Amino acid sequence: MHTPRALKAAGLVLAAVVLGLLTVQGTYALWNSAVNSNAGTVQAADFRVSLTDGPTNTTTDMTVNGLPATVALSTTPIGVVIPGQSVYAGVQLGNVTNAGGDFKIRATAGTPGITDSSGSGFASVLSVKAVAADTLAQCQSAALYAGAKNMASVDIAKNMTGVLCFQVTLDASAPGRLQGKSAGISIPLTVDQL
Repeated sequence: MHTPRALKAAGLVLAAVVLGLLTVQGTYALWNSAVNSNAGTVQAADFRVSLTDGPTNTTTDMTVNGLPATVALSTTPIGVVIPGQSVYAGVQLGNVTNAGGDFKIRATAGTPGITDSSGSGFASVLSVKAVAADTLAQCQSAALYAGAKNMASVDIAKNMTGVLCFQVTLDASAPGRLQGKSAGISIPLTVDQL
């Protein structure tokens, strides 16, 4: 006997739920509205580091089309290396980014690679030292390299420059048979944002 009464109660609850959903749906339509807005432009920051070589004062970006650039200090030869003596070169790095905020970058000279395409052994009697400096003119001072480590780094503030200098030394005991021979020296530079 209680079954018809339970069915009537269930029907009444179902009708109330349907009526409630219809009411909420009508209210939901009032909550939605569209407003036109003018879209802005979003541009990514340009993280640029410029390289200016000491001999020619030629400037290039550290990356060109996403690939590492090469600064050829050999375009103006750094000089003839005499046994027991050194020759010098340098590169100026610029933090020329358009990114917002003030930040520094750290440029680091990696381990030099010395290649000897003639197979004469010339590369084995050459050494390269990299140090940080304030100006390219300082790169010519032998005192700058005294006691310096083989791996140098320089911190550069936004819109400022820093300099890495290189000393190439031929061992004093280099044999005379190496006279007139040449070698290629490459020094990888890496830059990190601090």
